[in-house]
Amino acid sequence: MMAAESLETQCERTAVLLHRVSRALRDPQDEDWLSLDVSMAQLKVLFSLYYRGPATVGVLAGKMGVTLPTVSATLERLVRAGYVEREDDPEDRRVVINRLTAEGTSLVERLREERRARVDQALRRLTPEQMGVLQEGLSALAGALGLARPPAAADAAGGPTA
Repeated sequence: MMAAESLETQCERTAVLLHRVSRALRDPQDEDWLSLDVSMAQLKVLFSLYYRGPATVGVLAGKMGVTLPTVSATLERLVRAGYVEREDDPEDRRVVINRLTAEGTSLVERLREERRARVDQALRRLTPEQMGVLQEGLSALAGALGLARPPAAADAAGGPTA
């Protein structure tokens, strides 16, 4: 970026680039994504259960910013598809916990791997100098977001992190 650019312009240009990269990574490219009979809302629930663990309908609705009936209907379709199972909370039988089945976990991991492979492929096209600049920039952004910590083994392996 040019030194004469204002900080506001630099922030705007960087935010646009980050948005474009993020959007490109969300764009399904692999046959797994394109052949799924799962809606975007269902994918959001699956990924939420994968990363945050089992949850009640209320917790999911709150995290996703949608109504209880919306999440309930989405969960019902996922249960019928075999991706989510419900069980009574052992502490309170009135509470139902939703969790991924082995099939649901497998689906999320397959989809994550496709995205990870795309990132890896793109990174391998960078020169060592570009890679260094990218690492430095991403480290700075991670720090500004409060994520300044060394990558854990799960991060490096692509596993879920807290």
